Amino acid sequence: MKKRFTLFVSIVTALTFTTKAQVVLNEVYTDPGFGKNEFFEFYNTSASPVPENLDNYTLVTYYEEPGNKFGFYVLDLPNQTVAAKGYYVGASGNTFNVQGQTNLTPDFSWDAIPVGGSLKKFEKNGASYTQVSLPPSLNDIFVKRSGSGDVQHVFVFKNGLLINGVFSGASSATIPAYIKSMPPLFVDMSGASLDFVINFAAFNDNQFEYVISVAGSDNGYIRLSDGKCGVWDKSSAAAQHTPGVTNGSAVGLTGDLTITSYITDLGGDPTKSLLVYNITSGSLAAFPVTVEIYKDMGMPGQLDGFDLLIDSRSINTLTAGDQYVILDSRNESVILVAKTPSGCFDQVNAVSNSLSPLPVHLISFQGNMNKYNKVTLQWKVADNETADRFEIQRSTNGNVFTTIGLVFASEKLGTENYMFYETVTTTEKVMYRLRMIDKQQDIDFSKILVFQNKANSNGNPIKVYGNPVNDKLTLSFTSSSTQSVDVKIYDMTGRMQMNQKVNSYEGSNMISLPLSSTFKPGLYVVEVNDGTERQTAKFVKQ
Repeated sequence: MKKRFTLFVSIVTALTFTTKAQVVLNEVYTDPGFGKNEFFEFYNTSASPVPENLDNYTLVTYYEEPGNKFGFYVLDLPNQTVAAKGYYVGASGNTFNVQGQTNLTPDFSWDAIPVGGSLKKFEKNGASYTQVSLPPSLNDIFVKRSGSGDVQHVFVFKNGLLINGVFSGASSATIPAYIKSMPPLFVDMSGASLDFVINFAAFNDNQFEYVISVAGSDNGYIRLSDGKCGVWDKSSAAAQHTPGVTNGSAVGLTGDLTITSYITDLGGDPTKSLLVYNITSGSLAAFPVTVEIYKDMGMPGQLDGFDLLIDSRSINTLTAGDQYVILDSRNESVILVAKTPSGCFDQVNAVSNSLSPLPVHLISFQGNMNKYNKVTLQWKVADNETADRFEIQRSTNGNVFTTIGLVFASEKLGTENYMFYETVTTTEKVMYRLRMIDKQQDIDFSKILVFQNKANSNGNPIKVYGNPVNDKLTLSFTSSSTQSVDVKIYDMTGRMQMNQKVNSYEGSNMISLPLSSTFKPGLYVVEVNDGTERQTAKFVKQ
């Protein structure tokens, strides 16, 4: 069925830079020797866990032939995928030979294209094109142009948008006039992929990469680092093609741009951090720059398929100033990727994080003792990744504490919940605290929880600790069963100042409630009500 939509590249060129997942040319074997095969290699610059589908990708090359014939080869890629930071190879044979290697297997051959792909040849005919037939076996789609001007011309499109292009043998970083003057080319894509029109006159010089060298016999072009701008080189005996294998990492290599970056504290939230970066210099041709920030979750300091994209934005000018990205963790490591309009990496930088870990941050510590003298302790921490272990300590006099249990921290990031329980034989008061050790072996202690068997307790069933109180109210109460209770606070005029539901356990319970600034100094009454029993106590707010 004929597709209804036709995309005009001249109109949507400016949208090229919003594509987050894209491939770029990484190698092109343009001039194979006798018995060898042309091939190209794509590199997937994305770190997305979803493989990039190539069904909507198109590779276009320019050719000139004797008899004043010129036009384009249009290779509609098949319905195949390439993984994050992976390589995708197309060649002129189902097995192919290159410099120093034989019987290699490509991902596909354009002489036997899988479902969803096609190869067509278009010859210029006045102000339009005529499709001409192809030979059964074609080993020259990267045609070497003679005379003045560039030698080879390769375009890569995704959904009709130009995302990468390479001109070899270039004397300057400008699109040749004979390319700009070519009439618009209609591309009829296979299957459900959108058809589009290439308007060569609408392209800008900075959307392409330019290679000065001219490949000789049995040579082509390779990037010296995967996906990196400005590092194309002519292949040779010293720099041979390696289809499907890395050409080296782009991490840490400088480019046209100068980018300052650092990670600092996030004011108001010590559990998070703030990435600040700024493009301080660079040529006009490098803009607009797409800057992507990845959470470094794979090999430390390397951009790989395990890394998570957390921010992407387009920087249009040098005057954009500082850019801010909030990071979810204080100790988060990130990788900054800057892409130019030609789709390649200007630079890939691992941003160092020198913030020291915070001590273990205890959010809550609660517990209860039931009628069988079983004590259950529960606590919740933030920045769990900073914790190493928790020692549970017990005392009967509040002065000497003995470690009676050990809980090691989990590997979970962010907040985590822990629990410890034991059955005690004493009928006296028993006190518990946590001795918290972080990964730096720094030590901190929790507040003390106090329990007593209900049968041996007397007086008011609610006990307020630290009375008078300041910014929080700590109290213990007894509960006949595991249930939800209402905790209310009244001032001396009888007006309710707080009403909060709290989960309680059978036996003795201890809780802490924050007191907001609306609590003025004075005398208050706290009430615990389970629907059948009401317990009260007075306290003074300082």
